Amino acid sequence: MFIALASAGFRIESSFRAKFWTMIIGGIINVIARASIWQSVFVHGAASSDISLAQMITYSILGATLLTTWDLNQLVREMRPDIVSGDVVNHLTRPYHYPVSLFARQLGVRLHEMLMVGIPVIVLMGAIYGLLPPASLGHALLFAVSLALSIFLLFTIIIAVLMIGFWMTDFLTLEWLLRGTLVFFSGGLVPLWFYPEAIADVVRHLPFAWISFYPLAIYLGQMDLVSSLLYLLYGFAWAAVMACVVALIWRAACRRMIIQGG
Repeated sequence: MFIALASAGFRIESSFRAKFWTMIIGGIINVIARASIWQSVFVHGAASSDISLAQMITYSILGATLLTTWDLNQLVREMRPDIVSGDVVNHLTRPYHYPVSLFARQLGVRLHEMLMVGIPVIVLMGAIYGLLPPASLGHALLFAVSLALSIFLLFTIIIAVLMIGFWMTDFLTLEWLLRGTLVFFSGGLVPLWFYPEAIADVVRHLPFAWISFYPLAIYLGQMDLVSSLLYLLYGFAWAAVMACVVALIWRAACRRMIIQGG
């Protein structure tokens, strides 16, 4: 069932050809903007001595494509009508939970975006700006694992917050809360290396850091293999916690719908 839902999400996304080209152009502009900022930072000598411009260009290219938080928009568009209209109650009679079906469909969408949008943008921007390879084969393998972990954490965090909409139907507030939180705490736009130490020490231990920062730090070899593996285990612990949080919120939402008669 999960694979069928993911495949359906992939096929549906493939049918939107105009959206495909729009996302390609948007991805290119996103990378150019990020790369230009870091080029300016390094030209004016405001960068860290431990990080090179080539590394930050690679960080920008991968962060704007493979590790983007675009999924927030997709999930808001899918969840808001279901919850506001009450159609979500139909999922109570189905053999799978609503959060699981959301994750499966959006996983198909994300895989389509990575293959059909992310990879072409990476190839094009890498040819223009230069793209560093993974620090080693071991780092490449751990990066692949961290990418899967990143997707799972991103979806569970977004779904958990948006399900608060069962009690507070102001999805615009929830969306902006999520957007600001993900941008600041994930390290996707600005790596945690550049944060004030006191703030970075806290953010490094939050689940958001595994969405963008740690996968990219692993790819660039800023963490050795042992440290990378340990932090991945830490991230999987957060994944288990977030899965439990989603399950608990969904259970509470189900009770609310049943008590109110759907």
